[in-house]
Order: sequence, then C-alpha cells, then structure tokens
Amino acid sequence: MLLRIKEKLLKKLVFLIKVRGRLSKMARILYSLAQDGRGHASRGYEIIRRLAEQGHKIMAFTGGDTYEPLEIALKDMPNVSLHRLPGFKCTYHKNGKIDYAKTFSRNVTTFMSSDMIIKKLKEIIDDYDFDFAISDFEPFLPRAAKSKKLRFITIDNQHKLMFGKLNIKKMKAKYFPSYLVSVGVVQSAHPFGSKCIIASVFKPELKRKKFGKTKIIVVGPLIRQEIEKEKEQVTKKNFVLIYVKPVLEKAIIPLLKGVDANFVMYVTNPEKYRKTSRITYKAHSADEFAKDMARCKAVISSAGEQLMSEAIYLGKPLFLIPEGGQFEQILNGYCVKTAGFGDYKDIIDVEKDDIASFLKKLPAYEAKIRRMKVTNSVDEVMRIIYSELKKGLVQKEELKKKAFRKKKKKQKKKKKQKKKALRKR
Repeated sequence: MLLRIKEKLLKKLVFLIKVRGRLSKMARILYSLAQDGRGHASRGYEIIRRLAEQGHKIMAFTGGDTYEPLEIALKDMPNVSLHRLPGFKCTYHKNGKIDYAKTFSRNVTTFMSSDMIIKKLKEIIDDYDFDFAISDFEPFLPRAAKSKKLRFITIDNQHKLMFGKLNIKKMKAKYFPSYLVSVGVVQSAHPFGSKCIIASVFKPELKRKKFGKTKIIVVGPLIRQEIEKEKEQVTKKNFVLIYVKPVLEKAIIPLLKGVDANFVMYVTNPEKYRKTSRITYKAHSADEFAKDMARCKAVISSAGEQLMSEAIYLGKPLFLIPEGGQFEQILNGYCVKTAGFGDYKDIIDVEKDDIASFLKKLPAYEAKIRRMKVTNSVDEVMRIIYSELKKGLVQKEELKKKAFRKKKKKQKKKKKQKKKALRKR
C-alpha cells in the first residue's frame, strides 16, 4: 500500500518537474482585437510588444480600423505575425450617429459565417499548438479557445458597462435606450475566460468581483511606450490637438472656423483638406501624435477610452465628442465633465461656442487633472498575463495527460473485447 502511494507521488513529482521546466520556455500566444477604433491597436500593441521582447511567439488577429495602425506598429517585430479576421463594424449617419439598420445589414454576413470563423480558429489552435489566448473585445477567439479548452483572458474597457457601478441615474434620460443596447452588446460579445480585465482611467467600482469562475479585475489605463516617453517632456504650446473618427472629420471642421485658437488635426487623408491659418492637417502617426499630445494645450476628440486616458495621463484637458449611440463614449464624456477635466457634447448638439467656452476654462481643468494620480497599469496587466500563462501551460499538460490516460483506457478496452471475441470462436 505504501509502495503504491510512493509510486503515485513520484509520478506526480516527475509531471510537475516537466511542466515547470516548460514554463521557462517561450509560449505560443493568440491575440485578437476588436476592429472598431484605434484604441484597441494602441493597447494591444504595447502588450504584444512586451510579450515578443520576452521571446514569446504571438499570432494576432484583427481587421477594420485596428489593422492598419497595428500593422505599422508591429512591422519587423520578431516573433509576431498579424492576420486579418472578419469582424463586426459600425456604420454611421452623416451626423455621426450610429445607423443601427445599416450596421445590422452590414454585419449579417459575418454573423452568418461565425461558425466557420470559429472552426478555422480552432484548427489554428490545434495546428500550431497554442498555449494561451488573449482577446480585446473580439467575439470569435474566446469561443474557439473555450471550445478547445485553451486558457484565455479578456482585456478591454467595455465590460465596465456590465460590471461597474455606474451612476446612470444622473445622466440624461435620452441616453437610456443607448445604454440598454450597449449593455446587450457587451453581454453577448463573447464567453469569459479565467480573468476579465477592465482597463479604465476612472477605475469604476465593481458590482461583483466574480462572474461564474471568471475573476473580474479593474486596472488603470494601459499606456503605450510612445506616450510614456513623452511624460517627462510635457509642454504647453499654443495649439489644440484634434482626433476624431473619419466619419466625424467633415462634421467637426466647420465648428473650428471662428474659434480663436490654432488646431492640429489628425485625419485619414490630409490631401483632401486645405490648410488654413488656423488648422494644420496631419496624417496618422503613432509617434507624431504622441509628441503633439505632449506639446498641445488641450485635446478635442471622440470619446474613446484609450485616447482619453492618454490625454489625462499627460495632464491635458479634454473636450470629448461621443459618437451618437455609443453609450460607453457618452459615459466617458460624463466622467470627464464630472471630474472637472474638461467637457463633452453630443456630435449633433455641439456648437463652436461650446469649444470656445471650453478653451477659456483650461487653467481650471489643468488644476483638477494635476490632483488626480494616474498610473500606467501595463506592468500590473503583464504580471497577470504571465501568471495566467503559467496556469495555461499547466492546464494544457494536464489535458494532454488526461487524453493519454483516456486513450490507454480505450486501447485496453479494445484489447479485452478482442480477447473475448477470440474465446467465443
């Protein structure tokens, strides 16, 4: 009896030594990102870069607005490959509001192809023997990973709508339908992995710390290295930095005319616009944008989490223009205004007087931002990733061991059946 127990313990010890030995090796990681907005690219690039620097192999999947900036950022980076993945994208009215009917019709084909996309991702998981997966609000990889019992985590800001204690009662009643739609989208986006990390500069208090077996974690903003480098070189020059999605570019330019300020505006195609004495147009560039953000006196932008976080991190007041129908952006605008860091106005309501009024209050906004201690949470998130990666490798080895035992049991059963059949003859 004691001999059997010793043998079992010895086998377990040998198994653990094998697994621990493997943890020091480089892992194969899948990383998928949502396709609507450049913020996902900024956040994802920083995490992918750090993993690649450690020698881990990363296969990244995205499309839409996220693909191009990520492709530029990851160019020539060793151990990383980037691939296009079908995904869901919003369609907008000319006034900047989401066109729900056209958004639905545009994404029907992708929705109908979901099973095929998930099947292909499952094949990739098997063919390349992946160890771990990370998803930034992308719906297909979490489903494939869950099906293949591959350990995964999610990192995004959208899940604050589902798990954060939100003060929506103080917000205008007209936003409530948008809130319901947005929460519905977030709830159905994807299954949860072992951890759901919510990255937000305002770090909402959680309604719950667990959802089933998933641990919910709130961290501060994930700041990319280009912004981090500029932190010590922040100045205040006489211009306002502007970034909005392409759909809002034409809507915002008329608002700037007549406002007594200089503007630097990042656009998709600068050649389309004529430079004026007040407005300079620039093509998208991660490095240049970071430098201009560090030098500007204020930022006017769409109300995405990532850009908002980067501006606050550098101490810049914000005038946010939420996309119509995007409740998470409306919430971001509300939080900025409530905190005294700036102001916000819906795209259909904003007027040049709103921008002029905002620019007059910059000293008050700057003073409030200085009082808020914003820390970069990338290191904290990397610690969580490495911890989960180790658990993922252990889980993978255990599944292999279980599959091996199952196979042996099946072979043994077949052998018995064969012997039984021979006896009957």
